Amino acid sequence: MKHIGVLESNLSGSGFEGLKVAKELGHRVTFFTRDLDRYLAVPGGARYFDDYVDEIVLCETNEFASVMHKVRQMDPFHPFAGFLTLGDYDVVVAAGVASELGLQAPDPGAVTTARNKALMRRRCAAAGVPMPRFAQVTTYEQAVAAGREIGTPCVVKPADETSGSDVRRCSSVDEVTAHFLTIATKSSNARGQRRGYPKVLVEECVPGFEVSVEVLAMGEGRFHVFGVTDKTIGGHNHFVELGHLFPSQLDGRIVARCQEVAVDALRAVGFDLGMAHVEVRYNLTSGPALIEINPRPPGGRITDLIDLSLDVRCLELVVRQYLGEHIRDDLPSQATRGAAVRYLTADPGTIVSITGAEVAAGIKGVVQTEVYAAVGERVRPLRRNHDRIGHVLAVAGNAYLAGRLAEAGAHEIAVITR
Repeated sequence: MKHIGVLESNLSGSGFEGLKVAKELGHRVTFFTRDLDRYLAVPGGARYFDDYVDEIVLCETNEFASVMHKVRQMDPFHPFAGFLTLGDYDVVVAAGVASELGLQAPDPGAVTTARNKALMRRRCAAAGVPMPRFAQVTTYEQAVAAGREIGTPCVVKPADETSGSDVRRCSSVDEVTAHFLTIATKSSNARGQRRGYPKVLVEECVPGFEVSVEVLAMGEGRFHVFGVTDKTIGGHNHFVELGHLFPSQLDGRIVARCQEVAVDALRAVGFDLGMAHVEVRYNLTSGPALIEINPRPPGGRITDLIDLSLDVRCLELVVRQYLGEHIRDDLPSQATRGAAVRYLTADPGTIVSITGAEVAAGIKGVVQTEVYAAVGERVRPLRRNHDRIGHVLAVAGNAYLAGRLAEAGAHEIAVITR
């Protein structure tokens, strides 16, 4: 039995599943968090901690020194063989802790660069990775100038958020400056981490469709691409992910070009260990453009889609990497079937009824049906991924059919608000 430390996680599937994988491999799991209640509030979250976590350590996980102090207290009695995170906000601290302990970890400088969207943009631009035109903005005057130079519509977003938080398409310079002020006046991000500078990016809005590329970095410049995920985006002028389909049903040449951009971006920032979720926009005229590098396993049930399609367990591969185990080079990349997830939404308001979940679960091919909210709870306006209220996941002989089955299941579930 080895001892694994996990520093926080995301709330959309892969984080909880990572705990399960580590425990099922027979290891001791210690979870470090600053706020356990946020996990217990997720339907089914408490069960994961009861079944798959041996110790919970409360500390200020936003600070390296605080986490390192708790790790040092435990390490002499139960030495850590691996230390990782399964969430965006904590990749820098987790990589620093693992490196300090002499454990397997991605290069801390690489995850620092990838995590800060402004640093990432500069590094990838210098390496020639195609991307939208962008400007780093720290003042109102710079926001005005960026809006005029880049043109509208453009995208205004914070340099340190995730899950679509505070990302907005702006159609005028006035909207650019208003949203700049919304972000700039917040001293910390959604996780309570103090913001650095520049806080805000203004980017060209690339017309086209969005995909993500799921990549496993294997050290020594080696990368394994599991595949490309087709994404459905909604939320009006926000960028909320409403559906994922794996593997991509796009033309093979488009898929190959998106994969190439993702790997080039990871090389540019120096990401060298673990899974990365790289977002790309594709324009039929100009081709692929890098949007973001997320130096952690994908959320949004994408790890489930990969596993179901490729007959692999990608989170197990990540855990084994962090434990220093060898990962074979001949990992699967050809799908034997397809999988898809569709997310549930509802009009903002108080939920008065939820119907149809049993019907959706009974559709052949549907393997997951979950409603996150309950009668009496509030539905927020659809502005970020956390505003979704449930999902339906399906598997079939190909990804297109899986997508239709997931859509059919989602259509059966009615969440009525007032």
